Amino acid sequence: MLLESLKPGTLPGDRGDDKYIQTVFSIGDTTEASVQLEALRAYGINAKFIQNGSLDLLRSQLDKGIPVPCGILHHGPASAPSGGGHWICVIGYDETGFIVHDPWGEIDHASGTYISTEGANLHYSNNLMSSRWTVSSTNDGWCIIA
Repeated sequence: MLLESLKPGTLPGDRGDDKYIQTVFSIGDTTEASVQLEALRAYGINAKFIQNGSLDLLRSQLDKGIPVPCGILHHGPASAPSGGGHWICVIGYDETGFIVHDPWGEIDHASGTYISTEGANLHYSNNLMSSRWTVSSTNDGWCIIA
């Protein structure tokens, strides 16, 4: 999503995401930020991984038309999220939350279980993003900034 937003047509057709993931697999583990950065560089995108993202930073990037891949804690209840290595792509926002693509489908924030396998254009609330992305403070979100 980030790549196609910045360089439209780079991954043409219905299977464009397959081309990108093949690039990622040729480098390493899909859950590793460094692997994603190297894959993006292979397509001419300069990006960096940060661990101090905030909801305001997401909004700022989105206002520039730049989606933001974010690493979230996708297991466990909202009161004690856990997990690691799960990436979503934030593509928009409104006053109540963010529009995301989640490759696993739709997460139920309260339980941390997935309630649907449909993961495109989901609305994740500000509360969900605060609990599962900026976990310990308002600016400790893990993300890739291009």
